[in-house]
Amino acid sequence: MNETDADMGAVTDQPGDGTRPWTLYAAGGLFWLLAIGLAAAGLWGIAQVFTGEVDSASAAVGIALIAGLAAAYYWFIGRRFIQARNIIAQAVFQGLLWLPVGYYLREAAHPVYGAVAWGLAVAIAALALSAPTRRAVGFGEGGAPFTQDD
Repeated sequence: MNETDADMGAVTDQPGDGTRPWTLYAAGGLFWLLAIGLAAAGLWGIAQVFTGEVDSASAAVGIALIAGLAAAYYWFIGRRFIQARNIIAQAVFQGLLWLPVGYYLREAAHPVYGAVAWGLAVAIAALALSAPTRRAVGFGEGGAPFTQDD
């Protein structure tokens, strides 16, 4: 909503100057890439059921369903970043979840994949917590959240 002031010209209630920093697009794109990868993994799991490559079809379908739900959630996070909406806390939490994934991948004799998962966690946290991203979405501008009403 833009309002006009006779002395100042156009006055807007949006934080910043209206341009979106590249960090918003990078964070949104990263989450969209993760969503596409998870959706592809879910489809691959379903394909494995039809080709008979799995021992338990119900387990494969369950994993595919979880991958699909995670893909939808990551798509949502990416969309909120592109829209310059405040989703910093959820993005950082999802980024931190990749730390134990990296550890278990390294323990399962996949050190490169583990390092990639750790790098992903760092990239998500760095993009979400960068100053341009926080300013663009208005993160931390709400005042003191832990005030007590007496």
